[in-house]
Amino acid sequence: MPRRSIRFALAATVAGACAWSAEHPNYVGTPVLAKTGTQILRFSGIRFAQAPVGDWRWREPRPVINASPDISIDATKWPPACMQDEGNVEWYRGVAAAFGQAGEVAPSRPDTAEDCLFLNVWTPDVGARLPVMVWIHGGANVNGWSSEPNYRGRELAAMGAVVVSIQYRLGVFGFLAHPSLTAESPNASSGNYGILDQIEALRWIRANVERFGGDPGNVTLFGESAGAGDIAYLLLSPLAQGLFHRAISQSGGWPADQRRTLAENEAQGVDFLRRAEAASIRDLRRLPAQALLAAGEEHFKRDYDDPPVDRWLLPAPPADLLARKAFEPRPVMFGFNADEMLMYVGKPTPERWQQALERLSNPGEVDELLGDLPIPQRLDELASATQFTCPSIALANGFAAGGAPTYVYRFDRIRSGDHGIGAYHGAEIPYVFNTHDAWLPTDAIDHNLTRRMMGYWQSFAATGDPNHDDAPAWPRWNDDARLLSLAEEIRSEEFDGRLCSVLASH
Repeated sequence: MPRRSIRFALAATVAGACAWSAEHPNYVGTPVLAKTGTQILRFSGIRFAQAPVGDWRWREPRPVINASPDISIDATKWPPACMQDEGNVEWYRGVAAAFGQAGEVAPSRPDTAEDCLFLNVWTPDVGARLPVMVWIHGGANVNGWSSEPNYRGRELAAMGAVVVSIQYRLGVFGFLAHPSLTAESPNASSGNYGILDQIEALRWIRANVERFGGDPGNVTLFGESAGAGDIAYLLLSPLAQGLFHRAISQSGGWPADQRRTLAENEAQGVDFLRRAEAASIRDLRRLPAQALLAAGEEHFKRDYDDPPVDRWLLPAPPADLLARKAFEPRPVMFGFNADEMLMYVGKPTPERWQQALERLSNPGEVDELLGDLPIPQRLDELASATQFTCPSIALANGFAAGGAPTYVYRFDRIRSGDHGIGAYHGAEIPYVFNTHDAWLPTDAIDHNLTRRMMGYWQSFAATGDPNHDDAPAWPRWNDDARLLSLAEEIRSEEFDGRLCSVLASH
């Protein structure tokens, strides 16, 4: 398709476009057609912060400097991914294998670069004032990129929203803490650069999204896995106040349990330098990006790359902030999938189950609750509850208690076929974006669920209430503990919190 500039688009839809273009750069985008035939303008690879390279590695992001309005900026090419390995590609290959497909059907990762702080925009009308939906990708904060095929916002935009997907520094580039880095920071903090990148992207969106047809006063964050976990931190960080107005967390509840301090993360950074045989942070800043990535993969592997509790980005542990109601009571949606960990259980032997129980202080109670299930389901239920379900419920309880309009879902839809991974981690994403891969078995039930889920998400972004006329009612989360089951039959039901109660006593 031909290129198209945002200046031309504005001139076609809004009076006064010339006055607008006198103050801002001229982005050149690409027209794309939604499945409904609606024309969408896509702008890809827009820089929102200066390159975090050289001496700016491991520093707060710097705002982008707007180009002259006389210069056209090419926004037709996808940006490079931030520095990472093949982790997300391997995830896609694992899902494909479960469905009997060759690994070649998985999307290939784009080229990577340390200069990666870019975003993408999809808009149906640059002259409108539409709700803005900002997607934060997953990948354990070590993998993922903004233009993954399942994350493209064309179909959501066609429903009446401006959709933005953003990138942020990953792994050792985004989450290394060290006493030297803390000492040089004006805020006495380190190890949270990836989250600061997200905040800088939100600042750029607030300043610029109106030019793309978006309402800067109506911004909704949504993200999955690591992106959802990061959204929980943004909900609780004073640095993000005023930058967004609602949030959707898809399978990312574990910040409810995060208490790791800046000192603990700094100690991990000191150990990383020792293992990498680097004398100083200055030495590490001189390393080529690929060499640093390799060193990080060998010596910086952690359970998860979370930001530390640093008393700046995070004034206190999330659970404490929730208990103190130290947050803005914005509308929030929390959800999880029925079988988050089933694809990761490995060899489901009786010995594995006994080993899992031995790590608990109350194994008998857990075994009584789950012992009648087949062993793969037992392992999945326990791991999913620990990492996703129960922390998500804890976040929902905390925000609801603080006055935030709160909604909770469980994604239960299992696609047809003998794949054995149930409603797996990430399974809901193609339903949210209507980006079902051609190799996934997708039938009329899936298309109907897609239409209704997109309606819930878009309605929530527009009004703070997911309910719409074309789907069953979704109750607010309160003392009744009623969530919405998203499956062939969408229904409201009471959440069974027995396992969470048992695990909470662990």
